[in-house]
Amino acid sequence: MRLAYAAGALRGNRSVWPTPDVLPLEAWKAREIERRAASGETLPRLLTNAEEWFLWRQAAAELTGELELVARGPLAESLRRASHLAQEFGIPLARAKGMTGSEGRLLFEVHQVVTQRVRALGAITAAELGPQLDCLGGSTPIVAAGFTQQTPSFAALVASRSAGGCETRMRVPQPDTTNQTRAVFAGDAAEELERIAAWCRSRVIAQPDARLLVLVPGAPEARERLVTLIRQSIDPQNAASGDLRRFSTNTLVAVEGGMPLSRAPLVSHALRVLSWLSGGLEFSDFSAWLCGPFWAVPETARVRLDMWLRERAPLELLPRELLSAIESAHEAVRAAAEPLHVQVTQALRELGSGRASPRQWSERFEKTLQALQWPGDRLLNSDEEQTRIRFKELLDDFGQLAAVAGAMSRGEAVQWLTELAARTSFRPASGDVLVTVAPQLVDPIVQYDGIWVAGLHADTWPQPVQSDPFLPLDAQIDAGVQVASAQGRAEEAQALMAAWRASATELVLSAPLRAEDVQIAPSPLLQSYITDRKEEAPSIWLPLRVRREGLTEGIEDITGTPWDMSVRVPSGTRSIELQNLCPFRAYGELRLGSGEMDAPEPGVAADVRGRLLHKALERLWRVLGGSAGLLAQSAESLDELIARCVDEAAQTKEVMGLVPADERPAVQRRECRRAARLIRGLCDVERRRLPFTVRDTEVDRDLELAGAQLRVRIDRVDTLATGGLAILDYKSGRATSGDWYSERPSHPQLLAYLAAVGDETQAMATVSVTAREIRFDGVAADPSLLPKVRAVEAGSVDEAVEPWAYWQREWRKRIEHLAADFVAGRAPVDPRPKACEWCQVVSICRISDASATAVEQNIDD
Repeated sequence: MRLAYAAGALRGNRSVWPTPDVLPLEAWKAREIERRAASGETLPRLLTNAEEWFLWRQAAAELTGELELVARGPLAESLRRASHLAQEFGIPLARAKGMTGSEGRLLFEVHQVVTQRVRALGAITAAELGPQLDCLGGSTPIVAAGFTQQTPSFAALVASRSAGGCETRMRVPQPDTTNQTRAVFAGDAAEELERIAAWCRSRVIAQPDARLLVLVPGAPEARERLVTLIRQSIDPQNAASGDLRRFSTNTLVAVEGGMPLSRAPLVSHALRVLSWLSGGLEFSDFSAWLCGPFWAVPETARVRLDMWLRERAPLELLPRELLSAIESAHEAVRAAAEPLHVQVTQALRELGSGRASPRQWSERFEKTLQALQWPGDRLLNSDEEQTRIRFKELLDDFGQLAAVAGAMSRGEAVQWLTELAARTSFRPASGDVLVTVAPQLVDPIVQYDGIWVAGLHADTWPQPVQSDPFLPLDAQIDAGVQVASAQGRAEEAQALMAAWRASATELVLSAPLRAEDVQIAPSPLLQSYITDRKEEAPSIWLPLRVRREGLTEGIEDITGTPWDMSVRVPSGTRSIELQNLCPFRAYGELRLGSGEMDAPEPGVAADVRGRLLHKALERLWRVLGGSAGLLAQSAESLDELIARCVDEAAQTKEVMGLVPADERPAVQRRECRRAARLIRGLCDVERRRLPFTVRDTEVDRDLELAGAQLRVRIDRVDTLATGGLAILDYKSGRATSGDWYSERPSHPQLLAYLAAVGDETQAMATVSVTAREIRFDGVAADPSLLPKVRAVEAGSVDEAVEPWAYWQREWRKRIEHLAADFVAGRAPVDPRPKACEWCQVVSICRISDASATAVEQNIDD
């Protein structure tokens, strides 16, 4: 409102003018009471907003202590609103006590507790004291605006001022004779936002200094999406970079209203570290804090520590555990993390422990954040600086709770501060804007060149009845609470539409006609404003809605930088496997480094489980040598041998570390027993095979494909008694059935092993070793060579060509093709069915989650 007043003054060629005094009603009451108290009048102490919130929150918690599922924070806010509503409309809370059910009784009892404690403090609320004072606000004339309904309390305030000769003028919206109001119907909510953006564009192009208001009720995501659409529509070429050159002297668009202060990144960072220092955090939250931007410690050092901790940290990390981990880390990590170690140590010292008053905790919190050099050493932008100042004010508000709250522990103090931040609404101030997006259907009060009100379908306009559940419905209706009855909501709707028409020369009222696959009706209040009957049947053809000039581009084949052929291809057969799954994933993971980061998880990590199994089987077959050695073992001796191999494998550095068996955690000992059971099950299956000798285990081979050099590691190669070799690849995770004949086979790594071993190979298979099943899945020249492995299908019409020889040549061609694509840098977004389900490069991929699912469904179909 102040900005609108200033804009009007500037249009009137004024360079100096009195700043308008604009305040919400309750804030105005509090200020005027404080002025009278400062002038010498004896008045009770005013209860602050933070103190009132705390008393309601505390009383609600005490009286619902036996109800474990109650969310006491929101409950306290609801009870507090009900109390204020009763006070504004003169509804006796004794009537609420007699309500059927427990809601009214709970309100009455909590209100009594709060009132007693307020009286014990010698304090009073501004809402309660205001009506008791004559001519509140003094002789200064007052204009009341935006009131669609005058409550009895407000009417009494106006009457008191009038009796004292003080002027109070109600602003009544005057009809604008030039106003043009029309109704617009969109196919759905998405198209409605598109139409709003197009309207803003046309209005701003026609009038570069236009002031526009868009009212979009509902979820905040729709408003944020609309802001993006408006920027793209008005200046599509520079919207992505934020460089709106044509409008460099103005802020183009802003969202009115605030969000919880706790959600602001800078404040979230501060609250997260206080929570961690007071009792630990889950690793995901700790990692988000450690990698945040509000630090004086270099980012590279923090990221290096984060990556190191991901392999070692527990699920929940405590401050002392972090300090110990840094002290025991290797030199590179320890040196990089030393500044963090110093800051955390100092912060713990400043935070202290024990019990203290809110004022003391407020001071400690501030010193703790200073020890961590929050909010970092970079220059804050305007929004961040405003947020920092508001958080400092919040710490002061928290300190004022000392009068109503006794000593509390460190954890309790952090909890109360976090709740206070969550209920504090805040948005950094912006300059005057061309387009204001607002979340509430209210009287705009100031004049705009155009107003668009969205979402006015029959279910939302007039707005649904919203009676307070803690007050008797009949009492609310008798008192004239507008939102408690259908008639009141209808009157409110008519009053707001009159206010909108009076506040702009152009008013657009819109409604979607569909919500997903459900058809919805527009509000009947819009029927008289339909100026173009075409608006009743909007186009919802997807291509017309999606296509916007300069903003839509196709997903074409992507070709990156070719691989340097003098360097060995990374990750061995992993490059072939990923290229087969999706070429873009192979490029993103192996060329751009967009792989999955480790993270602490319960139990034993999947990669550790796999390494344990591989190492133990390697040791076992070195001892057994083959089927003869296996059959020579008794059940008892085989169990002992397996247990010994598993124990030796577990003690290797790359599996569970150099820790004696009796000192391992229980979860690791349990995993060793599990591995021994699975290996014993595999041995039972291997006993039924035709005679074989284990020729190699965990053997490395060099392989050249399409001129590229690869190093492959084969889990196991057996020499078969019937002649030839069998290649086996252990799988400790989810098993997938083999697809050997399509253009993109399911196990290309086995085909690479086949090429590396040579023509002697007569069979190949994956060996699933899991609790669900132990089975061989592969293909062979003869079905008797491996358990339940089928013979290769005929692949050539030439009967002189043996199927196995034919497919060996075909498989070689296919992995040669995959390798050639990888080294050439070809990276189109072309996933195999279900490949996106486990993809880790989705953040840089040009297929979103939704479209990736659609692509998979299309491929499956």
